[in-house]
Amino acid sequence: MYIFLQNKLAIIEAWLFAEKRLWLYGSGVMVAYAIGLVSRWVTSTWIFQEDGRPSCIDFSHFWVSGAFAGSSDPTLVYNFSTFSVVRSDLGGTDACVVINQFVYPPTYLFFTYPLGFMPYLPAFVAWVLVTLLLYLFVIYLIVPRWIAILVALSPFPVFFNLFLGQNGFLLAGLTGLCLALMERRPTLSGVLLGMLTFKPQIGILFPFALLLSRKWLVVVSATLTSMVFILASMVAFGYYGWPSFLRTLVDRGPSLSPGPQETMRLESIYGFLWLAGAGAPVAWTVHIGVAAIVAAVVCWLWAKPLPHSLKASALCSAAPTATPFIHGHDLCVLAMAAAFLVKDGLTRGFLLGDRLIILFSWVVVFLGFRDFSTGWIPCLALLALVVRRTSIRASAT
Repeated sequence: MYIFLQNKLAIIEAWLFAEKRLWLYGSGVMVAYAIGLVSRWVTSTWIFQEDGRPSCIDFSHFWVSGAFAGSSDPTLVYNFSTFSVVRSDLGGTDACVVINQFVYPPTYLFFTYPLGFMPYLPAFVAWVLVTLLLYLFVIYLIVPRWIAILVALSPFPVFFNLFLGQNGFLLAGLTGLCLALMERRPTLSGVLLGMLTFKPQIGILFPFALLLSRKWLVVVSATLTSMVFILASMVAFGYYGWPSFLRTLVDRGPSLSPGPQETMRLESIYGFLWLAGAGAPVAWTVHIGVAAIVAAVVCWLWAKPLPHSLKASALCSAAPTATPFIHGHDLCVLAMAAAFLVKDGLTRGFLLGDRLIILFSWVVVFLGFRDFSTGWIPCLALLALVVRRTSIRASAT
């Protein structure tokens, strides 16, 4: 009976994930996203408000930071009063219901600096288009099939980034490219990893993985790039930006938001428990416990002689789980985790249920954006797939 059910499941899985059906699913999702964005544009709830002024999407903060970066005093980007006044003047005093504050390190200004020299709409289009192309290029580099690009456009974080003009494509693209080039171009891989310091919380597990796998060139290159990147930001944008940035981190409340009156929705275990009312001590304890287990799993995987695609998938899955500060737009990095898993599956064969669990992760991310902080679930599910493939292959040999 068990063998019969396995065979039936294998038939169903093969039918569901036939390439022609993937084209159909992906095209349907793209049409739905296009309708959503067009309706937002028509109702003036996307890039601009009804009066023609920019709406309070996240990109507006990036554009303002770019303007500050090119000004005579870039450190004013961390002055709450000045930044909030400029942002309010851009979209109107009632445009933002969240606190107007820039919460990225000064190194991020290298990415937003060019935006300040462009009008708002061209800057938005350029930002989204360039970062999206980076994201799709890396997906194709990992899985060189056109269907991979379509599938990579279907997760809901993609729509979220298109709508907000966020940096999830940039984060996922740099992370995926760093890992994709690590075996062939370790020095360049390290440079890309050093550039990821614009979101330092995402890179918590990278040093452990690289040291255990003896990727010395990557470690040295990443370290030097990070130092140069930080020093260059001090020269270009002023030294005082760093103390101001660090103060914004210290001033965060238990909800990890920039201000005490704001509750930010975080897709981590910490965020899930916090919003569920568990309280900071319980949320921190559980999160740190799970993060420690995840870190141990990543260390175990990277210390083993496994195919690099499995190691890369594990790191992309685990990185968002280790940090408490992760948002929905950051979950584009899970597309990289899935792509590395698919690459391994295409090379060595899929195990029964692999693709169904990837689909489950896609569904959880989609549904979780409505009312719940469930981004940590697909992270753990994809990491579990890597562990499963590793264990089964090991027992088979």
